[in-house]
Amino acid sequence: MSETEPHAAPLRGPLVFLHVGDLHLQDAKAQNVIDLNAILDQIATIAPQNLFDFVYLPGDLAENGYASEYHILKDALDRHKKLPLRLIPGDHDRQHGRMDDFHAFAASLGGRLPKPKIWKLDQPPVDNPHPPPATCPDLRPETWPVLPIPHYCDGKDIQGVRCLFVDMVSPGFGRKGIGLDFRLGGPQTQWLDEQLTGARADKIPCAVFMHAYPDDLREPDDRLDIAGLFWAHRVRLVEMGHTHYNELAPDGRTLYAAARSVGQNEDGSVGYAVAAIDGPVTSWRFRALDRTAPFVLITSPADRRVATRPTTPENCGMDLDAEGRITVRAVVLSDAPPRYVHCRVDTGPWVLMERDPDSRCYEAALLWEGNGRSIQVEAVHECWPGHGPDYVDTDVIEPVIAFSDSAALPPMPQKPGSDAGRIQSWVGKGVRGDQLGPNRYGRKW
Repeated sequence: MSETEPHAAPLRGPLVFLHVGDLHLQDAKAQNVIDLNAILDQIATIAPQNLFDFVYLPGDLAENGYASEYHILKDALDRHKKLPLRLIPGDHDRQHGRMDDFHAFAASLGGRLPKPKIWKLDQPPVDNPHPPPATCPDLRPETWPVLPIPHYCDGKDIQGVRCLFVDMVSPGFGRKGIGLDFRLGGPQTQWLDEQLTGARADKIPCAVFMHAYPDDLREPDDRLDIAGLFWAHRVRLVEMGHTHYNELAPDGRTLYAAARSVGQNEDGSVGYAVAAIDGPVTSWRFRALDRTAPFVLITSPADRRVATRPTTPENCGMDLDAEGRITVRAVVLSDAPPRYVHCRVDTGPWVLMERDPDSRCYEAALLWEGNGRSIQVEAVHECWPGHGPDYVDTDVIEPVIAFSDSAALPPMPQKPGSDAGRIQSWVGKGVRGDQLGPNRYGRKW
C-alpha cells in the first residue's frame, strides 16, 4: 500500500501538478539556467501555493551527470525550499555510465525526496576468469554479476490518486557512445504491478511518472509487459520527459503526455505543463513563461480528444443535474485572485464561476442542450486594462457530444505505450505536433 501524502492545509482536489521538462544543466550562465530560475520564480508567485500538489522534474536534470551540474540545480531549488518536489533520473543523468553524483544530489535534498529503493539486479556480463574446459576450448561462459542498485521509485496517494514515480534509468546499462538503455528490472516490475493492482482494488485512479514512453524500453518484452500493465490496470496518465517537445498521445484509457525541455529544445516558448486528474477526467495544458498571469486549466468536463472510453456522460464529466446543467470546473493559477472567472458554451452568455475557499476549482452549473461545440473558461486578472491579450487567459475544450451506445471497452492499441495515437496539433494546449527535438526529427544535440 502506498503512503498517504501529508499536507498542512489541503484543499479539495483535483490532483494538480506542474511539470518542468528536461533541464540538461551544464553552464551556470547558460539560458536554460536563467529560464529554470524564472520558471521557479513564477511558480513561487502562485497564490495560494496549495493550488498545486508538486513540481515534477522528469530526469535529464544534468547534461553529463556531473556534480557541478547538479550544484546548479541545487542552488536553484534552495531558493525555493518549501516547493514540493518530485524527480527521477533520465538517461543524461548516467551519461558516462555512472550515477554517483546523481545519488549525492538526491541525498542532499534530504526530506524533500524519498530515499531510493535498493534492489539487486544483474549487471552487464563479464568474462569468466576461469579458463574454458579443454574439451570445449571455444566455450567462454559469461557471468552476470548481481549488485544492489538504488532505484528512484516511489508511490504516494495524493488527492485520491495513486502517483507512481518510476525510475527506468538506474536498471539500464546505457552511457555515451553506447546509446539509450531504458530498462525495468524484475523487482521493479513486480513493485509496479503490486502498486497498480492495489490501486485497482482500492478503486482509485493511477498516474505514472517516468522519463520516456514504455515503447522506449530496450527489451521488446519489457515494452509490451509495461504497456500491458498500464492498459490492464487502466492507468489514467503517464507523464514523461525525454521527447523535448509537448505531446499528447491518448489511447482510449491512458493519456501519455510529454512536456518540452527547458534546456535543449526547438518547440517554441519555454514554460511548464499543468496537469490535473479531476474524478474521471484528465486534463493537460502548457503554460508559456512569456505569458502574463492568470493561467486557466479546465479540469472538467473532458475534451473529446482525451476522454476515457467508453465515452459515457459519467466518464466525460457530462452528467446533467435536474435542471439540465453540467458542472464546469477549472483551476486558475495566478499571483493574485482574479477579478472574475466565467464560462460559456460556444458564443453563448457568460456564466460567473465561484471558488469555495476549501476547493482548488472555480465552478459553475452551465446549461447544456447537447449540441455545443466548445466550452470556454476565461479568467481576468485585476491588472487587465480592459483590452488586449495580457492579463486575461482562456482555456477551451471540445466536449463529448456523441456518447457510446455500448459499454464495450476500446481494443488494445497495436503499438501500446507509444506515440502512435498522438494528437497531431492542438495549439490551445501548447502542442505543435512537429516533434522537433533530439529524439525524433530535431537536432542531434
